[in-house]
Amino acid sequence: MSMSSSSSSSDSESEYSNLQHIPDECWESVFKYLSDPLDHESLSLVSSHFLSLTNRLRTSLTVSDHVLPFLPALLCRFPNLTSINLTHHTGDLNELLSQIASSHLPSLRSLDLSHQPALPSIALRHFSRKFPALKSLNCSFMDSLTDKDLNLIAECFPNLEEIDISYPRIADAESRVKALASGFKKLRKVNLSGSHTVWFSSIFDLCKNCEFLEELVLLSTNFIGPTGPIGFANAILQRPELRSLALGCSHVGFMNEGDVISKFFELVSLKEFTCLELSYSPLSDECLCVAAEEGLPLRKLSLPGCFQYGYGGISSLLRNCNNLQHLDLQCTEFLDDRCVIELSMLLGNLNFVNLSENSNLSDSSLFAIIRNCPLITEIRMERAGVGKQKVEKDCLVVNSHLKFLYLTRNSYLDDESVEMIASVCPNLETMDLSYCERVSEGAVEVLRRCCKIRHMNLARLGSELFWIDFEIPTLCSLNLSWLHIGDEELSLISKRCHRLKELKLDFCQKITANGVNQVVENCKQLRVISLFSCEKVAADVVAWMVFTRRSLRKIIAPPRFHLTEGQRDLFLRHGCIVSSDLTNVTDSSARNYEPELLEAFLFP
Repeated sequence: MSMSSSSSSSDSESEYSNLQHIPDECWESVFKYLSDPLDHESLSLVSSHFLSLTNRLRTSLTVSDHVLPFLPALLCRFPNLTSINLTHHTGDLNELLSQIASSHLPSLRSLDLSHQPALPSIALRHFSRKFPALKSLNCSFMDSLTDKDLNLIAECFPNLEEIDISYPRIADAESRVKALASGFKKLRKVNLSGSHTVWFSSIFDLCKNCEFLEELVLLSTNFIGPTGPIGFANAILQRPELRSLALGCSHVGFMNEGDVISKFFELVSLKEFTCLELSYSPLSDECLCVAAEEGLPLRKLSLPGCFQYGYGGISSLLRNCNNLQHLDLQCTEFLDDRCVIELSMLLGNLNFVNLSENSNLSDSSLFAIIRNCPLITEIRMERAGVGKQKVEKDCLVVNSHLKFLYLTRNSYLDDESVEMIASVCPNLETMDLSYCERVSEGAVEVLRRCCKIRHMNLARLGSELFWIDFEIPTLCSLNLSWLHIGDEELSLISKRCHRLKELKLDFCQKITANGVNQVVENCKQLRVISLFSCEKVAADVVAWMVFTRRSLRKIIAPPRFHLTEGQRDLFLRHGCIVSSDLTNVTDSSARNYEPELLEAFLFP
C-alpha cells in the first residue's frame, strides 16, 4: 500500500512538473475562456504560479466602502488594471484618488466617477500627472459639473477620447457643451444625454472642433436655436467620420421634434453609419425609406418607443441592411405576428433582438425569430403576449446559438409553450420566467433539457411545488423568490444544484433554518444568498452561515436579524457582507458578488 501511495505521489509531482513547462501565455488563454471570472478563485488556489497568472488577468476594479481597508493590497495585487469604478464610494473622493495615484498601474485607461456629488478637483491634477494617458472618463449623474470643471479635465487629460457627462443634476448644459467643443480635440465618443436646453449652434461647434468624433449620444435632450432642425443636420455634416448617433428629443423648443429627425435623414448622408438609435421620437416611413436608399452598413438599429412609422418603412430599411446584428423594436405600436414573421426572414445575421412591451406578439413571433435567425444569441420579449397563440410542433426548428432568453411578465405563457422552447433551444444559458404565473412544470423541463443552463429567474412562478430529481451541474444562479417551496424541496435543490453561487429565496414563507442549512452544507461554492422576508428562518442562522461556508460574500438576512457594528466588522473580516436591505442584491446578470471583497480576503 505504501509503495502504491509513493508511486501515486511521484506521478502527481511529475505531472505538475510537466505543466510548469507550458508557457504563461497558453495558461492565460485557457483561463480567459472561463465564462465566470469568479472561477479564477479556484484556479488561484492551485499554486502560487496560477495565483500570479489570475492576478494578471484582472482588468477592472470597483471600489466600494467595504473594499477601502484592503485597497492598497488590491492595487498591488492586480498590476494590469485598465479601469477603476468609484461610483459606490461615499467618502472623500480626493483622498481616494490620491491613494490610487500613488500606486503603479501602467495600463489604467478608464475612470468612472458617476453619481458623485462633485468633481474631486484637488486630487485630479495629482492623478493626471500619474495617469496622463487616461482615455475614458465617466462623470454622469454628477450633482455639480461646471464648465470650469470640464476645462480642468481638458487640461489634465489632453488625450481623452471618451467622456460621459449625461443626466446632470444641475442644468446649465449649454456652458458644458461649449467647454467640450473648445477644450477636447481628440474625443471619439461623447454622451450628452439628459441635458437641458442645448443650442444647435453648440452641437455644431462640438462636431466641427472634435475632428475624431465617431459616436455622439444625445438621448432625452432638448434643442433650441434660430437655425432650427437644419442647424442640427448641418452640425452632423461637419463630422463625416461619425459612425454612431443616438438621438431622442424630449422637447424641441416650439418646433415639432419630428422636424429634427426629418432634416437629419433628408440632409445627412448615412452611408458610413453603423449604429443608429432614435428613442421615443416621431419617425416617418419617408425617413426610413431615405435611409434604405442610402444602403447604409448598419450593424445596430434601435427604435424603442418610436412612433408614426409603420411596417412599410421598417421593412424597406431592413431589406437593405444585410449586416444588421442588433435590433430594438421595443414598444412599437404596429407590430404583430405577421410583421415579425416577415421581418425575421430579412435578418439572417441578427444576434440580438428586443421585442418587449408589444402585447400583440405571441408564440409565432418568438419561434419565427428562433427559426429564421440562425445566429441569434439573445431574445427579449418581456411583457408581450407569448403563450397566447400556440404554434404547430412541425414548425419548430432547433437553434443551437440562442443563449439568453428573457420572457418576464408574459401573463399567457404556460407549460406547453415553455416546454416547446426547451425542445428547440438546447444551449440556453440564461432564462427569465419571472412573474409568469401560469408556468410550473415547464420551468423544470428547461432545467432538465438545457444542459448548459447557468442562470434561471423563476420569481413569482405559478408552481406550488418545485421538485427537482435530476442533476443540474451547470446552474450558478437561481431565483425562487415568492415560491411556495419548503425545506424538503430546498434540500433536493441543494443536492442537485451543488454548484450554485447565488440563491434568492425572498418571501419564501415555508422554508426554515433547516432548509437553509442544507443549502449551505451542500453548495460549497455559494457566494450570495437572500432570505429577505423569510419569516420562519431564525435570525441566528446568519452567523452560522458566515462561519460555516467561507465562500459566502453577501447575505441578505431574514427578518428579526439586527446587525450590530461589531458583528458587521466580524463578518467583514470573514469576507462576507451582511445586510437586511433587499436593494443590495441584484440579478446575477449584473455579477454583483462584490468580487473585490472576495479577492481581498482570499489573499490579503
